[in-house]
Amino acid sequence: MVKNRKILLVSYGGGHVAMLAPVAKALLENNYSVVFLALTTAGAYLDRLGMRHIGYKDLPGADSEEVIALGQMLVRDLPKSDSVSEVESVAYMGMNYRELVRLYGVDGAAQLYAQKGRQAFLPVEMFCSWFKEISPLAVLATNSPRSERAALEAASKLGIPSVCAVDLFGIQEIEWIKKADYASRICVLNDYVKEFFVDKGCLANSVVVTGNPAFERLQLSEVKHAGKIMRASKGWGANDIVVLWASQVEPEQHPFLSEKRGDPTLPGRIELSLRGLVAESKKFRLVIRRHPSESVGSNLLQERVEPSSPDEDLAVLLHAVDIVVVMSSTVGLQAHYAGCRVVSVAGSVFSEDAPYGRMGISTEVSSPDRLVGELMDVSPSDLRRSRSRDDFSGIENPTQNIVRTVESLIFI
Repeated sequence: MVKNRKILLVSYGGGHVAMLAPVAKALLENNYSVVFLALTTAGAYLDRLGMRHIGYKDLPGADSEEVIALGQMLVRDLPKSDSVSEVESVAYMGMNYRELVRLYGVDGAAQLYAQKGRQAFLPVEMFCSWFKEISPLAVLATNSPRSERAALEAASKLGIPSVCAVDLFGIQEIEWIKKADYASRICVLNDYVKEFFVDKGCLANSVVVTGNPAFERLQLSEVKHAGKIMRASKGWGANDIVVLWASQVEPEQHPFLSEKRGDPTLPGRIELSLRGLVAESKKFRLVIRRHPSESVGSNLLQERVEPSSPDEDLAVLLHAVDIVVVMSSTVGLQAHYAGCRVVSVAGSVFSEDAPYGRMGISTEVSSPDRLVGELMDVSPSDLRRSRSRDDFSGIENPTQNIVRTVESLIFI
């Protein structure tokens, strides 16, 4: 009988926390003690679910004078966020930068940070020290490159069972996930991703096809029904074509491949193109949903254009709209599973990381200018004929699949 039942989860916001939150709930129901380290906007997401979590500000040493001084110096150059408190940002920046100083010295840390910014952060030693204090039974983290990666590497160093949950395709992340002993198990979306990981060098028995719990709710009958109610309550008629633009941050360069340059103007140009579509044809309505980390874009009032706030239930919204436009957002895959028509716009620095068009998930257009031409001839009857909201055939029970994967390591 295992007495210690503490399991640590680590995730940042967006689709990553949406993947792990159902797993955390299931672990709690199985009487595990869950410590959820929620990064960036993950905290606000878990707050809306009423789920307890901690942040960097709660870690040992976060309140030290050194950490606070370093953090305050660094956050001055960061954009303000409504979703992440300044105290949390100071702790995150300060603790990560302190580890850089300890590893590379004052000058080396400054040089690394000047070159890479936050991409230089990989606080493995910080996590090792913390894990020795709390002795987690297992560590579960997503496939992100900084804190999540550091937590899994620390678990490996200490011999703690660990699971890396990959939200989508892991096309860039495979470069570190494939390393020997990176994680005890790797949970992936489908057989396509497993085959890719094994081809890149992962051991076949370490890669488990579990599906993504973030998509599980999309298939619940009550969520589908709630989508119909939402559509009616918003006054969207049967002959309206409701387009959801799921925006995202487009950085100036790829976080893992510095030679790949991004186009920060791309999200704004897509929005302008879609606004033009709505202005040209009254059969369309546009819903704009910004990423929680995204700065507020155009708030121009326009007939048949409305916002969707981050706290509006995305799963329900996807069952209320008809077409979803993305660059590379996880929302594209969610929309596909919800039976929406998906259109992806190429040209993002992340386009190759989420090859929706190549996988048959979306219709891809080469630029924002092509959106109007792609959508203008769509009719409500076309959408009704092609809709497959009740024909989902994805991986069943992804939440329990991941829970079983964790438990298989604990009870070896």
